[in-house]
Amino acid sequence: MSMSTSFDLSRGSGEASTLTERDERSLGRAELDQLREKERDILDQLHHIRTVTATRRDQIRASCPTSADLISHLPAEVLLLIIELVLQSPLVGCDPHHHIKRELASLSRRWRNLILNSPSLWNRIRICEPWDVPFVKAHVARSAECPLDVEICMKDWDDCDWSAINDRLIVVIRCRHRWRSLVLRTTEKDLIISCITFAWWFIPFKRLTIIDDGLSDPFRFSPNVDWSSVDYLELQTRVNLNCLSNLSGLKTLLVRIPHVGSPPTHVAFSLLKLKTLSLSGYTGDLHFCLETLHFPLLDSLSVNVTHARELMEAIAAPTLRHVCYTPYSCDNDMSSIFGNLSSKFLSVERLSLCDYTELWQTARNTNVKSAQAVSKAFPNARHVELHARHVEAFFDTEATCPADGWEHLQVLKIQGLFGDEISTLKEWLRRRNLEGKPVLDVTMIDIPSIFSDSRRFAIYESFRPYCNVVVPLGLDPTSSLSSSDIPWERLPYSSASQASSTLWADDDSKRRCEFCIGT
Repeated sequence: MSMSTSFDLSRGSGEASTLTERDERSLGRAELDQLREKERDILDQLHHIRTVTATRRDQIRASCPTSADLISHLPAEVLLLIIELVLQSPLVGCDPHHHIKRELASLSRRWRNLILNSPSLWNRIRICEPWDVPFVKAHVARSAECPLDVEICMKDWDDCDWSAINDRLIVVIRCRHRWRSLVLRTTEKDLIISCITFAWWFIPFKRLTIIDDGLSDPFRFSPNVDWSSVDYLELQTRVNLNCLSNLSGLKTLLVRIPHVGSPPTHVAFSLLKLKTLSLSGYTGDLHFCLETLHFPLLDSLSVNVTHARELMEAIAAPTLRHVCYTPYSCDNDMSSIFGNLSSKFLSVERLSLCDYTELWQTARNTNVKSAQAVSKAFPNARHVELHARHVEAFFDTEATCPADGWEHLQVLKIQGLFGDEISTLKEWLRRRNLEGKPVLDVTMIDIPSIFSDSRRFAIYESFRPYCNVVVPLGLDPTSSLSSSDIPWERLPYSSASQASSTLWADDDSKRRCEFCIGT
């Protein structure tokens, strides 16, 4: 009896275990079915998303221009700026307004309409043989009321044809009230000025540039003409400097004096509004007396002449702040130019000493003597620009250091290829720090190209304990390439493009431009 009872109990326990396993399998299958269903739903959704994404991508690509057509979608003002920059940088020997402008206008209807209807592209006018009368008239008409920049270049004519010149000149003289600048590239300067001022004895433009070979008679600014509107004058010709006093409104004067063997001339004139003066060339025939060049408002002076000492003594400029000196030859002695001028240029705060091939003499005492003369002549300089050749003379601490004379120095900029000068400059900066003087902002440009950018950056970093180093833009401290590997110069156009451009210019240079049709 007891055995049967025990048997029944064990069977019931086995059946319960079997039922539990079956239930678990059933639940597992049900859960798996649910997961598979979710997977199918997610895959369907993913497929839909991918389909929609591809459709949207194709729509966007269809609405966007190709890379070759991107420039056609530039705003008109941006495209106009690009064209203006192209016209300002033409190929050598090419007249951009006579050739390039026509090429650009032939690229598309949009470009043509933009060029033809933009007055700023037509306000540059040249009076020369390739510009015939209809072409000049087209520029005058399409420039609307924009200020005109006129250039008269008679060197383009093989034989001077005054009738042809006059026909072109009359077109622009009729609108001379719009003239902004005039460039004269001719030996007949007086005759051209006489034509311009024939009816009205005043000059309408503000900027005047005169360039010739220097073999003609000196140009004189006639007192019978009102030059007061001219505030910018550039001269690369023989000129009577004493007549410059007639330009009472002049603010910028750039003079390049040719060496043609003129008779000795005493020079003395005043320009009460002049702010920028640049003199270069041969001044051996000019005699300057003390304090005979009066410029009460002069702010910037640039000198590159043969007899700089007389010029520096003649200038009276109480407000002068910037002086840039470039030696005319390698034989110039700085002490003979700037020596004993210690009280003349006290107002100068910025000094730039440019380099000639061999500026300093071989003997050390000559170097230091020249540097001392410079530092004493400009004791209040705050911003000094030197060449690497100057470093030994100005900063060598083994002797009397001329740079110590600049007590108010704030910015130091040095250009040129460095060698041993690096350690000389670093030692001077270190000593300056130990003396408790203000920290300088130092910029060094053109450290040797044999160094990689990382090496050059390390050189800059070595100066940081002694000054605020200004690292040139574009210097990559992570680069292992030498800067000599970088193509700094602009690559020329291919020979094929040059040839086609030249042939087109030659074939069409004397034809009537298509822009002139109907004007």
